[in-house]
Amino acid sequence: MTTQLTSSVKELYDPSLSVKVVGVAKKYDLTPDGPPPTRTPEYTVPGGPNSYHCSKNVTSWTYGFFPGLLWLLAERKDLDPSSIDSHYSKEDLIKLARRWQADFKKYARPAENHDQGFRFQLSYGRDYALTGDEEAKRVLIEAAESLIDRYDERVGCIRSWDQMTNVEDGHNYTAEKRNEHYLAIIDNMMNLDLLYEATELTGDERYAKAANDQAVKSLTSHVRPDFTTYHVVNFDQNNGGKVFERRTAQGYADESTWARGQAWAVYGYSQCALRTGRQDFLETTRKLVDVFISRLGPTGVPEWDFDAPKPCPYDASAATITAVGMLNLYRLLLPTDKGAAEGYLNRSIKLVQDTLRECLTPAATLKEDGTVDFGKDGWETLLAHSTINGNPTGRKRFMDHGLVYADYYVIEYSNELLKIQKALA
Repeated sequence: MTTQLTSSVKELYDPSLSVKVVGVAKKYDLTPDGPPPTRTPEYTVPGGPNSYHCSKNVTSWTYGFFPGLLWLLAERKDLDPSSIDSHYSKEDLIKLARRWQADFKKYARPAENHDQGFRFQLSYGRDYALTGDEEAKRVLIEAAESLIDRYDERVGCIRSWDQMTNVEDGHNYTAEKRNEHYLAIIDNMMNLDLLYEATELTGDERYAKAANDQAVKSLTSHVRPDFTTYHVVNFDQNNGGKVFERRTAQGYADESTWARGQAWAVYGYSQCALRTGRQDFLETTRKLVDVFISRLGPTGVPEWDFDAPKPCPYDASAATITAVGMLNLYRLLLPTDKGAAEGYLNRSIKLVQDTLRECLTPAATLKEDGTVDFGKDGWETLLAHSTINGNPTGRKRFMDHGLVYADYYVIEYSNELLKIQKALA
């Protein structure tokens, strides 16, 4: 089995993927000899064209993913050099990654919401892990401190959003009324690993304590008894952090299971289990994964919400996020239950195989003049068929398109699979 891990998803080790990512990096750096980019690739528009929309860093939560992709390619250059186009050196990729993260360093603190892990652990965190750069470490710790700024011990979790105005009744959740609401979303599980890392880097236990508090709280506030998940929980910040209401902002309905929310929970709890060794976090991860897999349809790719009327669009990002979480689960179980660990490893491969079959976009090629042909239909993302928001009562539905974080997690998956294969060799 070990020799077949990466060959079973060989598409992920095609050098053309690096051509596409680097091609995007160069295309949207509009002033390569001037200031760094202030807008970062995020998504393609549903229905086309299939080129990237670049969102303003000042208002976006997603700007860490694209430099993170470049850092993953730099790491891949060490893991499997043949899977990166020979025109790109590791130093080239590092230089590109640092250029794409340079503009948003100033947003490390204060934080406008909870998304600092996405923003900074995937960019400056990968920089520090790969190069040991002390400035990257400083930025990472500053971003972790900004999450502590948003933590309220009375509630036991970090406030995700100061407002939620993209829903039908958003007038009830404005920033001006933030004394009347305390919103925490399941996505917040993905920002806790930044806090654990800050404790490891500094020895300051405040960060890990806040992460533990949030993870424990979410076991009952966001995770349902059947191990599906709620998206948004509104807490009573003046009454011991009791749950005031549970609802969705991006899913089909308040009581439905939004696929990406389930995926965030899988990955987030797997990280918490790896950092702490807690059995409750491990068992929760396992049950969340089991539910996710059990809800997949005949193609094996998750619909954007498991309870939305069928047929409906996929969310490839939910698949790739969950697949990485399953590799974490493999590592967690391997010392005590090798059979179960290998079962989750093999099932993660099947999930990625299905996603590649349904969602992989045409290959890019590097032309003699150094420019990139993005292939049939001009897809600049690696994967198609993600869904940002399908809430039927939301103010802006955005479904069936390319998405930078679907790409980020599929490349992270491919790197982690390489590491597992090397460890088993």
